[in-house]
Amino acid sequence: MIRGGINRFSGCIVRSIGTNTKQQPQQTYRGIISVAKTTTTSSFQRRSPFSFLSENSLIALRAKKSSGGKSGKDEEVFTPWKQVDISSIKTQGDKTVEYVSRELGNIRFGRVGPELLERINVETPSGNLLLPHMAMITVKDSLTLNITLYDASLLKNVEKALTTSGLGLNPQILDTSIRVSLPKPTQDLRQKLIKQVNTISEDAKVSIRRHRKDGMDILKRYKLTKDDEKTLEKNIQKITDDYTKTITKVIESKLKEINSN
Repeated sequence: MIRGGINRFSGCIVRSIGTNTKQQPQQTYRGIISVAKTTTTSSFQRRSPFSFLSENSLIALRAKKSSGGKSGKDEEVFTPWKQVDISSIKTQGDKTVEYVSRELGNIRFGRVGPELLERINVETPSGNLLLPHMAMITVKDSLTLNITLYDASLLKNVEKALTTSGLGLNPQILDTSIRVSLPKPTQDLRQKLIKQVNTISEDAKVSIRRHRKDGMDILKRYKLTKDDEKTLEKNIQKITDDYTKTITKVIESKLKEINSN
């Protein structure tokens, strides 16, 4: 009876051990699968914080960050002030100064020089010619000039040009030359010439102011920052002031010449 109990007990132990031996690997195997599945699932379930956005949306977001959050349409492109060409103001200013010098050179009081006749335009069969290109001009005295033509057949043409020049000249034909005499200085003539000089001065200054306006209009063609616009305006004003001073100096010199004779 005791042996039977022992045998039954031993059989239970054996069966228990056998069962454990067979099930343990299965439990271990299932545990591995379970861990692997858990690990795999967790690895696929981990998402980016931007997973709700499409790929294009992410690209657009990165581009926006790199550009500081501004789109191309919102960006303003300004022209650097050094790229704005205002040289035309100086070109026109130079022409105005040349005009003043030329006109004042035609005004003489108390003395005369060949430059008085430099701008005389003579009509010829070959076209209009400036007097210095067709004759030699010399000074006889403070009020008289002699004109010797290279072609004596044009004496009448030159005489007509001198008479209609508006300079108050009194030409006389002498054989193959022409004598030009200026009127003697008088107070009336002095006042007349002063008035003429002042008219030239005013015309020139009006012209300079017009050039300034043209310069300001140039600025409107460009998109400039406030600082660059002010810089260019100052440059234009300086150019205007410089030409005005130059013209004023030339005018004052001519008026001094007229009043001193």
